[in-house]
Amino acid sequence: MGTPTVLPPWHLNLVPVLLLGLARLLVGQTQYSKKCKELFLHFTMEVVKELKKMAPEPARVTCVKFLEVQFCLLSKNSQKTPKDETVLLQAGLGRRTVNIADDADHTEITKVLLQEYPKLQSLRGGWLLQRASGGSGQRKTATLPQGSQGYTAKILKASSNNGKNVIYIVPLQEEIDITPLPYDAPEFKNMPKNICMTCGASVPLQLLPCHLEECQSHITIESESDKEKENEEGYGLSSESDIIYLDACPICGEEFSAEVMPYHASSCGESFPESLTSIMDEHSVDGNASSLPQTNSSTTTLQLDPDDLRPGPSVSVESAPSVWDEWKNIEVPERAAILFRRYTLRQKEDEPSLKVRIDIREDMKDQEGAIINFYKVPKIDWARPLQCRLEGDIATGDCVQRHFFSMVMHKLQNGFLFNVGNGNGTALFEGQADHLIPSTSQVLLQSDLFVMAGRIIGHSFLHGGPSLAGVSPAITHVLLGGSPQTATITIEDVADIDIRETIEMLGVGDSKHDFPEDQKTAINQLAMSWDLPILTTTNRTWLLHNLLQHAVLTRTWRQVKQLRQGLKDSKVWQLLETRPDVASIVFPKQSMADCSIQVLLNNIIWPMEEEEEDNEPPFTTQCRISGYLRQFLETADQCKLKQLVKFWVGWELPMKDMQVKVVQAEHPTSSTCFCILRLPAHYTTFDQFRKHLESCIATSDVGFGLV
Repeated sequence: MGTPTVLPPWHLNLVPVLLLGLARLLVGQTQYSKKCKELFLHFTMEVVKELKKMAPEPARVTCVKFLEVQFCLLSKNSQKTPKDETVLLQAGLGRRTVNIADDADHTEITKVLLQEYPKLQSLRGGWLLQRASGGSGQRKTATLPQGSQGYTAKILKASSNNGKNVIYIVPLQEEIDITPLPYDAPEFKNMPKNICMTCGASVPLQLLPCHLEECQSHITIESESDKEKENEEGYGLSSESDIIYLDACPICGEEFSAEVMPYHASSCGESFPESLTSIMDEHSVDGNASSLPQTNSSTTTLQLDPDDLRPGPSVSVESAPSVWDEWKNIEVPERAAILFRRYTLRQKEDEPSLKVRIDIREDMKDQEGAIINFYKVPKIDWARPLQCRLEGDIATGDCVQRHFFSMVMHKLQNGFLFNVGNGNGTALFEGQADHLIPSTSQVLLQSDLFVMAGRIIGHSFLHGGPSLAGVSPAITHVLLGGSPQTATITIEDVADIDIRETIEMLGVGDSKHDFPEDQKTAINQLAMSWDLPILTTTNRTWLLHNLLQHAVLTRTWRQVKQLRQGLKDSKVWQLLETRPDVASIVFPKQSMADCSIQVLLNNIIWPMEEEEEDNEPPFTTQCRISGYLRQFLETADQCKLKQLVKFWVGWELPMKDMQVKVVQAEHPTSSTCFCILRLPAHYTTFDQFRKHLESCIATSDVGFGLV
């Protein structure tokens, strides 16, 4: 018996149609009874039902839902959330948003994660999922629970609060490399990209902010390197060679470089050349290293092991170890100071900037309060970049930083306006030029203002600013670790006039000289107040030496200790400790800090005869005004010269390429950032020029007024 043939589905659909058509034809052609029609129709419907049962059911369409889950792949096994996810993101790890089916099992979840994080494919030792507790910042993590079949979509949904919280992927036994990947790596192929306008690279959008910072920092390093190279070439300090050839002066026997020798020769035999202050760069150096008193090398020199040094986060043109060894071993102290300053600042150039704001609309006491509050903040890395802003003034750029250091060092050198009971104003250092000693005020000592002073001195030195000039050599000797017994103390080091006059009595006449009763009483009262024996016929010289030592060193040893601490905070102490000969640069003599007319004239770029523009004065007028300026420089005192230089460049230190322009204007102006002095052309006499210029340069302490 043969097997009945099963019709295809499309034939089954035609059968009811044919039967109905046949029934209609028969009903229309023959006259059946009503009962026959009903029976025929009933039979037809039964056949249709049976045929529908035999047809296959159509396939059902199912809807799959997906869950968005935030994953973060860590580089190593940890129980805490990462501090900086940027490092992980650059290495192809970090946070990603992944779509997972709501019915996915462990195998499907693993497959999705391997596609999203290619580095997981080569990871050995397994991984686990963790979630963080509530709160912000770095938090502790806990392991996600697993079912018998591993992780499922339901577990992820419940643990991440429907995808709102981050789930961390933690390697168990092996660490993942966090070296930054190139931007065309497979880990970044799904990320949207954008073009960096600085270097033209195609960068993933999530990494673009970090790339812009690095791109700008590289440009800054290159520009600073080129600028420093130009400065070194201008000062005869080429970075291509560390060898500086020195020649001996035939008069005094001191050795100087070929660039410095002409200035030394012009003043040798009269006084030490003041022009050396700006020859060796950074505008504040002292070439007379021999002026520093001799100290005990066993207590002042600390040998640092270069192997213990670690380079900072920045990448410099020169390698860090070579620069470090260079400033330690080079013979010229000015060169060593420059290299140390450059090395220290470059180590911290990628750190967040120190920000200081001075409101010049306030009175001077409020401005001094802002300065003191800024430098009294503890645990600050003063080698970090500095960002200064003058509230109430529109000036921007390096000139604002120069103005800030000029104002701060002026206060430190000449005293603050606030009163602590010592009269009008408060001076941290007292005495005459080249014999300054710290104030013996207990209020200043207990307020830690000498720690602040050390930070100011070191901070200004690091940024090439003014120095504290005229400090007593005895104070410098003890500051560097020398013994008070070996310090050279003179009567000029005694700042108190009454005490000085009393001690001077011991130095008058010979040892057999007998003192009047009133002088002897004054000497004995001073000696007993300092727990010293009274004057006798045999202890006059001994008492003189001990009174000087007590007046200058014993009464100020706590202040010197605070000053040393401030220098340590500013990172300058390691330079002074390793190279005591650089102390004459950090603490120069007053004569070296004075503004030298010769150095100033050598750094000025005078107007040159060129093709005249429409608004430019005739060259003869430019020569006349330039002559007035030169006459002013040759006749002005130190105060006026420093005011002019500060009005010109932002602080009292002459700089290279100080340009003079004669323009059609009413008043003298300057662009301190570019070291340009603009002088009006309408002056016809020198007296008119001098009075007008003196009025303008006297306003440099109150701000700029121009951008």
